[in-house]
Amino acid sequence: MSGFYNYPSSGPGVSVSRTGHSINEMFQCMWDCGHGLHCCAIIRGHSLSDHLREAHGIYGSDKTRFWCLWNSCNRESNKDSLVRHIKETHMGIMYVCGCGSTFSRRDTLNKHNQTCPTSAPFSRRDTLNC
Repeated sequence: MSGFYNYPSSGPGVSVSRTGHSINEMFQCMWDCGHGLHCCAIIRGHSLSDHLREAHGIYGSDKTRFWCLWNSCNRESNKDSLVRHIKETHMGIMYVCGCGSTFSRRDTLNKHNQTCPTSAPFSRRDTLNC
C-alpha cells in the first residue's frame, strides 16, 4: 500500500520530481484555507476535481477564472486548466505508456498512443476506477 504525498512547493515554477505518481495514489490536499492553514484532506488523484468543487467551491464553466491556492501558488487559470495544473505541478501525476514513455498530461499520452507500436488498451500504469 502506498502512502500519501504532498509537496512543499513555495509558489509558481516549483515542481515535483519527474519520476511522477499514479493518479490512483493518495495525496494530502495543500489548498490554503487562510490563517496559514491547509485543507489537509486525504484524496486520490482521480478525485481532485470533485474535492475542489465540494470542499473549496471550485465550480462553474470550464472558462471560469480561479487562483491556485495550493501551497500559496497563486497562479490564475481557467477551471479546466486549474485541475490539470495541480495534478501536473503540485501532485506530480504522470501517465505511462507500455513503451516506457511518461507524460504529465493524459491528453499527451492519448496522442502518443495513436502512433506508438507498443501501445495497447490498458497498457498504461494509470487506469481510472470509474
